[in-house]
Amino acid sequence: MVSLPSRITGFDGIGLAARESNDVVIVEDKMVFMGTIGILEAPGGGPRVIRAETSSDLCFMIKDVIKMQKKDTRLAVLVSDKMIKKLPILLKEIYGSGSIKSGPYVSLSITIGIESNGVPNLDATGVYEFADLGFPIISPSTTQECFDYTQIASVAAVALRMPVINYFDADNLNFGTFYRANTSEPSKCITERYETYYKQAIKSKGGLDMTLREKMNLIMKASYRTSTVDYEGSPIAETVFVSIGDYDIFKYLDNTPTGCLSLHVFRPFPLDAVLKKIPKSVKRIVILDQVCDLNGASSSLYNNFKALVDEYSISENFDNVPYIVELESSYSIPIILSHPPYFWKFFSHIAKIHSACEIRLDKILGFPEKDDIEY
Repeated sequence: MVSLPSRITGFDGIGLAARESNDVVIVEDKMVFMGTIGILEAPGGGPRVIRAETSSDLCFMIKDVIKMQKKDTRLAVLVSDKMIKKLPILLKEIYGSGSIKSGPYVSLSITIGIESNGVPNLDATGVYEFADLGFPIISPSTTQECFDYTQIASVAAVALRMPVINYFDADNLNFGTFYRANTSEPSKCITERYETYYKQAIKSKGGLDMTLREKMNLIMKASYRTSTVDYEGSPIAETVFVSIGDYDIFKYLDNTPTGCLSLHVFRPFPLDAVLKKIPKSVKRIVILDQVCDLNGASSSLYNNFKALVDEYSISENFDNVPYIVELESSYSIPIILSHPPYFWKFFSHIAKIHSACEIRLDKILGFPEKDDIEY
């Protein structure tokens, strides 16, 4: 058994969780995953570890593992976004409707490190193609969440009998920065709690099955998340910041008419939870999406909230029709906003906006274009 350090990087957290909660792990043989690989291959018992170098290798290895297993197996794939282009077609072939045969089942969780500084938008990475196939998508943004969500993805893949996608911003989670994290709970405990909650929910529904959204909500609850969505801030907030995962900015917003809405499950979109948590008083919704398009096309998260506002703003959900501000940046949004001087300059700019728009964080702060920086 590998020892559990008190301070880890996000990549260490992924390795610790993948080692504990899977039977086979395919990991990209790449520098940022070296810490992950070191933990996975540490002596003391652990999963079978396979290193992949190309996307073709990855597809072959997944098919080979599924073909060779004689019993139910938990398979995790840990790769960068450069390796996933061929996966949606492969997974549709293997896990698509009616394609899963009886016998040993190989559950599949895929953790994807997106190198956000190298892509113009999330759509360009291919992550949303998994959503088009109906697969759940979750996304950590902190070191603790990297451990938690890798476990959750494995548990969900087994419980839901479909692949689960767990993507994170690899450029935000520096592989050389260590943070305190609790990595002691086995994934078996999450599974047992989920099974208990599931039986209770089925009983309360009179034996009727649950939707995928309801099942994901129970899985998050079983991992000590109160919901697929968390809200911190004023109950009468006029400005609400929305992010996928936890951005550590609420500490600056105490005693202001402001709140932070954190989505822990991105697909299926947690509509009911969002409507339940977001204050009716909101006038301005600010979308913090690190990998949104810098060329004018709106991100999927923005489109989700625009549809929500368009459909529900005329009902009892909001006091007034809120407008949406989409934040764009070629620099890491969570890293920049974690610095008070930058955050308050950004916040002061936001307070002057009174209509829907797109804004560039680096322009507000006077940062140079990344392409213009000479190293």
